[in-house]
Amino acid sequence: MHKAVCCFLFFCSFSLSALTLEQLQQQLTTQKVIRGDFKQSKNLQMFNQPLVSDGSFLLSHQEGLIWTQKNPFPVSLVLTKDKLRQQFSGQSAEIVEASDNPMVFYFSHLFLSLFKGDLASLENQFSMTLTGDLQNTWILHLTPKAAPLNKVFKEIDIKGSIQIEELLLVELNGDSSVIEFSHIDQAQSNLTLQEKNAFEF
Repeated sequence: MHKAVCCFLFFCSFSLSALTLEQLQQQLTTQKVIRGDFKQSKNLQMFNQPLVSDGSFLLSHQEGLIWTQKNPFPVSLVLTKDKLRQQFSGQSAEIVEASDNPMVFYFSHLFLSLFKGDLASLENQFSMTLTGDLQNTWILHLTPKAAPLNKVFKEIDIKGSIQIEELLLVELNGDSSVIEFSHIDQAQSNLTLQEKNAFEF
């Protein structure tokens, strides 16, 4: 009986750790609308202290991303499939279309794919290593395969449990960024009228 229990516990432990990319993809795409807060710390080689910003976000798998920075100064960014709107406090909004600046959209949608856990898109651009399990903590380690990503990023780590909790982006020049997500809310699956209007521009 003792041996049987040990074997069972070992099997369960092994099963938890053997998380697959397909299982992670399924978990991350369950909720189509996610709201929460973020804190970003950017470490630059030229500065001794990190540059810290924080705010809130809304991710709609269908519409795009609303990224609202509150500190150190207000900035509103809305990203859709083919448009990007950025507005600083007290200034007119700047709208950029994908056809105007393809490279901006390339990196913007890369970030969106990371944030959504769109592993199908990421698989074409990165070598991926997944460790951990959904019940505790998992880490998806990404190494860029080709230009332009391998000319900018050394590696990217996505960390989470039920949802993505942290992004770590390490650049070739030594700079790095850590984005932490908190107060994740998935209860309200429908966009408010104000949120819908934000995506229309």
